[in-house]
Amino acid sequence: MQMNLQQAVDILDTGQLPYSLANAAKVRGSARKCARLPGYNCSISRIPVDSTAFRDRWKQNMQIKDAPEGFKTFKQFSVWHSNVVSLMDHVSGKRKERDFLRNIVDDWSQLLGAISDLIRRTHKGCGIQQNELVAVTVLRNIARENDRQPRQLTSGLIHTWMSSASSSQCSAMRRAVVILNMLHSLDHGLSAELLPEKIDDIPAASKHRITPSLPPKLKLAISEMEADLRLGAQYHGLLQNLRKKPACEGTVKNAREAVNWFYSCMLELGFLDLGDNPDPADFATLDHVTAAFEAAVAESYYWKALTKRTLRKNLEGTFRFLRRFDPELKQVQGAFFKSAYFRNWENMTEQNQSFCRRLVKSDGRKVKFLNLAGEFHSKAVPLIENYETLPHNQKAQATNWALASAAAAVLTFLPLRADTLVQLTVEGSDAHATLPHGSKRVHFAIPPELIKNNAKITTDLAQRGKSDPRAILEWWLRDARPILMSRMQIPDTSLLLGGAGYARLRKAWMFATASVDFYMNLHQVRHATASILWHEPKADINVIAALLGDRPETVARTYAFHDDEKNIQRGMDGMAEINKILSKGLRQ
Repeated sequence: MQMNLQQAVDILDTGQLPYSLANAAKVRGSARKCARLPGYNCSISRIPVDSTAFRDRWKQNMQIKDAPEGFKTFKQFSVWHSNVVSLMDHVSGKRKERDFLRNIVDDWSQLLGAISDLIRRTHKGCGIQQNELVAVTVLRNIARENDRQPRQLTSGLIHTWMSSASSSQCSAMRRAVVILNMLHSLDHGLSAELLPEKIDDIPAASKHRITPSLPPKLKLAISEMEADLRLGAQYHGLLQNLRKKPACEGTVKNAREAVNWFYSCMLELGFLDLGDNPDPADFATLDHVTAAFEAAVAESYYWKALTKRTLRKNLEGTFRFLRRFDPELKQVQGAFFKSAYFRNWENMTEQNQSFCRRLVKSDGRKVKFLNLAGEFHSKAVPLIENYETLPHNQKAQATNWALASAAAAVLTFLPLRADTLVQLTVEGSDAHATLPHGSKRVHFAIPPELIKNNAKITTDLAQRGKSDPRAILEWWLRDARPILMSRMQIPDTSLLLGGAGYARLRKAWMFATASVDFYMNLHQVRHATASILWHEPKADINVIAALLGDRPETVARTYAFHDDEKNIQRGMDGMAEINKILSKGLRQ
């Protein structure tokens, strides 16, 4: 029978484990805290001692440095995580086994000894330094756990290990391969039989879907779909001479990605041969869509499994595309999305709900969110001022802080989508963002084609609390943006962010929010704004919808987190008040 966490704590209390009294108290407290976390919500006697399963359970939070519900900061969460893993590894014997593997004498120990002898601490020498030794040590530990000696290493084998390793372990293994290849040209006294053959480049350890180069007819059909969306898709029937409003580039991109996903599925399932040139109409059947859907639910593809929301979005885009070749699919589509898989969905992901729940229940977190721009700006200013004297890694941090502050100066005041923000211009008579002379405000005039729902946005931003968007953006354009642009391959002075794309902005935002213990992704800014406004007294959904550039029903369904606990309590309080009034009447 598998040991549980309560039994692990009982063993800890006997003093058998190698902890000091102070450390044992901290580990015990961390283990007992599990019972109070919403992530478990059960006695620790029901939590199995399985450090691998425990790491998997909290892997995403560790990767993105996000403190889950029950923790105030990521540091607090990280310490708790480390303590529980340590206890589980000790009582299960994994720690003892790992220590044994690290201390045995074998080919790896000889190899590490030789590399250590090559390190020259006072000058560069052959180029191998202490951090390279650490990288090889990481590779050694993983290789020993998989019963492999240096001579047995290959590119494919290491790539396999990377699929279950952390990002830091993957980086270390790649660096270790460089060092092992260097040893072939160095004087180290090792036997040639001990070294591995030169290891080829290791493929990227990615689980992202790669769109294949599609046959000509399929490419043409996708291009025609994009052109129709940009022009405005034509109505059918009595309205066939009219067109819908032109779609923004974000909508066009989403439609293209949905179709690319579908044909990637067809290729993986064997329905598509890239050597042929099939007619798009050949795939316009419910059977093809169902096959793609069922394999996705079963996680049969090589790429990372999609969330339910993303899967549904891709399926809706697929149906929309295939209806171009078989309009009757529209009748089938309605029944398809009424299946059991799509019932009783929450319109926000679990991660977004958790984030919004913590936000609306804490005045401190709300204040911090509303003043992120000012906080990021205060971090960025001294680094940008001393940019030329900073070491290389701090230069990257300086531009991340600066870019995040500029983004926050807009997004936390005017909750645009990030892909809209990166397209905003600041030059010319029709600039989307301007800093009017003699004003303390920032003026925005964003045309419908940049907004997902074709809703024009015209507004001014002014100082709020400690965050002054005008001052931040003036500093950004004058001092920080030129530095960021010098680090970019294709800068663009006409754009507010200087040509920084979504990927660069996302990286800067993740760094900045995680660094102030307030991790949130870019899209959650919209969720946060809607949730805060929704829970304020006299909330007006039409006002919120206008601010977000969405329809009221979309806001109610998608963005505004509904606090069911609060609503239920209000109902219970109402029932108690009614009972009080009725009881008083009966006594009279």
